[in-house]
Amino acid sequence: MFRAFFNFIILFAFLTSAQEKERFFYTNKTYGSESLFNPLTLMVNGGFDVTQLQLVSNRANELQYGKMFRIVMRNLGSPLKSINDYGWNKFLRGEFLPLSFKRDEMQWIPNYQQHLIGSGMQYTMMREWYEEQSVPLAGWLSAATLMTQHILNEMIETGVDERWSVDEVSDIYIFDLAGILLFQSDAVNRFFANELNLSDWSLQASLTAPGWRVNAGQYFSIKWKFPFSEKYSLFYRYGMGALFGISEKMDNGDNLSYGVGFKSKHFMEVISEVRQRTIATSWHAGVFWDRENSLLGSFVLSGVKEYFIMADIYPGILRIGNISPGIWTIIGRNGDVLVGLSSRWLIGFGVESQLR
Repeated sequence: MFRAFFNFIILFAFLTSAQEKERFFYTNKTYGSESLFNPLTLMVNGGFDVTQLQLVSNRANELQYGKMFRIVMRNLGSPLKSINDYGWNKFLRGEFLPLSFKRDEMQWIPNYQQHLIGSGMQYTMMREWYEEQSVPLAGWLSAATLMTQHILNEMIETGVDERWSVDEVSDIYIFDLAGILLFQSDAVNRFFANELNLSDWSLQASLTAPGWRVNAGQYFSIKWKFPFSEKYSLFYRYGMGALFGISEKMDNGDNLSYGVGFKSKHFMEVISEVRQRTIATSWHAGVFWDRENSLLGSFVLSGVKEYFIMADIYPGILRIGNISPGIWTIIGRNGDVLVGLSSRWLIGFGVESQLR
């Protein structure tokens, strides 16, 4: 039943995306975070997003992909058993209905933020990317790319834990598919693009040597202009954590945004019979510079020791001849230093070392 439903939704997404549509989130900018957006960076940033958490391996060559895939497919293949073992009341309160703010019943927040709104927005943005490249079946390919990213994310989040879980069921069968359906509407796309300035501000997806550590993370930003001001907006950045603050429009039209909040740190077990986890957090603060909602640079501090300092300059700012690479740096309180370069069409590459 669920496989048939999945195929129907994807077919519906393809059929309703076949016509030429107004552009909302991808306009082929050659600068900033938008210049790095493509199917590969979407899958790396989204698929490996959870590796930012402590105790989740961020070494691409250490992950047991085959076993993780089998566990996720088992949970997705028996959704009713997963929910029955978990408990329907707990499932509805913690995963679906926005009724509880208890720490162990707040999974609905990322479900709505990342999986409903984020997935819907990225479906539209990915479809627009394929259309820009004149690739046929843009709606179909966008949905397939998005689902591949989410399956990879669920695999790494689940790891080799063989306990039954409802995370995959709610994320993929409910919120990811609902996001694709919701953002079929031009009115919905227009609201999030024009009124909220929803943007993808993901990291500069890269692999580092030695050790094949992944630098990846999926982040979204919202800037809602105050009705009483032409210069200032309410600012919100979310992903592995959340920042709240103010965005200021500069004289040249660029924006500077400032935010403070919390950063996700590591999983915490809630119950042992089935896999139910919540996330411990630490502090988080940052400054962000964007042009037309495409992130140009950022400087972020956090209480997570592996990510004490994060600095990013995206393509379009620095130039070496005709080339304009992006540059990123991570400095941890544990002495780890990572520095990398990114380019518009290839995944980035970095090096890591240890301060002595």
